Amino acid sequence: MRTSESLFRKGRWPGHGVRAATIAAAAAAALCFAGAQAVSAQTVVKFAHSEGEGDLLDHPYWAYTEVFSQAVSAGTDGRYEIQVFPNKQLGDLESMMEQTSRGVVHIVGGISAGHLSSFDPNVQVLEMPYTFPSTAVGREVMSGAFGKALADSVAEKSNLRILSYLPSAFRNFSNNERPIRTAEDMQGMKIRVQNIPIHVEMVEALGASATPIAWAELYNALQTGVVDGQENAPYTMLLANLHEVQKYYTLDNHLLNMPLIAMNEDFYQGLSEEDRAVFQKAADDAAFAMLGIIKAKESQDLATIRKADTEIYQPSPAEMQTFVDATRAPILEIMKQKVDPAWIDKLLAAIDEAQR
Repeated sequence: MRTSESLFRKGRWPGHGVRAATIAAAAAAALCFAGAQAVSAQTVVKFAHSEGEGDLLDHPYWAYTEVFSQAVSAGTDGRYEIQVFPNKQLGDLESMMEQTSRGVVHIVGGISAGHLSSFDPNVQVLEMPYTFPSTAVGREVMSGAFGKALADSVAEKSNLRILSYLPSAFRNFSNNERPIRTAEDMQGMKIRVQNIPIHVEMVEALGASATPIAWAELYNALQTGVVDGQENAPYTMLLANLHEVQKYYTLDNHLLNMPLIAMNEDFYQGLSEEDRAVFQKAADDAAFAMLGIIKAKESQDLATIRKADTEIYQPSPAEMQTFVDATRAPILEIMKQKVDPAWIDKLLAAIDEAQR
């Protein structure tokens, strides 16, 4: 446009007066139209999550969104731009999940199976305590046929397509009362849990009082004694500085922390087959990056927790069995009322296969 205007001003444009003005206007309109086409050719994809951004080691979700964004842009020649909204900019996890289901947001990160259970109760099978023997087994199971089948089931009932399962690290109990060595040591404690029925039942089965408290209020609740303890993975403890207000941390590995990345199903199905493959490959690469960081710094995270004068205890196999014995029968009974037993059988079979 600058070229056409300068030529016209210098009298070198072919013709003058109305004809010249008409030609110049037409050229300007053509250039504007071309620019509008270029803009419309790029689709903005909104990706919302609840964690902060900054140092990759301290904020592993940033590793996910950075790798995912770059891979999608490169794989689609810039036709899709991932616009990230971190740190609860678009609301809490429940709100972001609902927005994604409705298509207001395209992708939500960090939701759990418990959140999705309001749409598809069968996804609660992932919340069975003391089920996964290791993070490696969890990753193999969820990246295979079982994970794909569960994603299809969830998408059909929730309009949310799980792009990534993130079996990151085990959740453990921390508290300010005493070291927890066996299930009996949980008696009488007030333990903060997410407002997820299976989590509540697990803590109650261990003899403690389960108290749902919002994540944003947890630090103060521990500091002021509203609750005695909580349960989270090491990296999650550090994200919220919970190690500053907890005296004891027991590595009982009761639940495999498995945040999920989910996309609006209508948007997913509207992608071409080629673009859908790009998005899935980007999600796989991003999950690999995020989980690699978490795994690599797990020992460092425990060291940081220990430096805060939090005593860390690793139960012996016999002590671990007391937790399993206290929860297995009652949780299975409750689980069979909430989940199609076929899904329980499928998960246990997939775990068994992954261990061979």
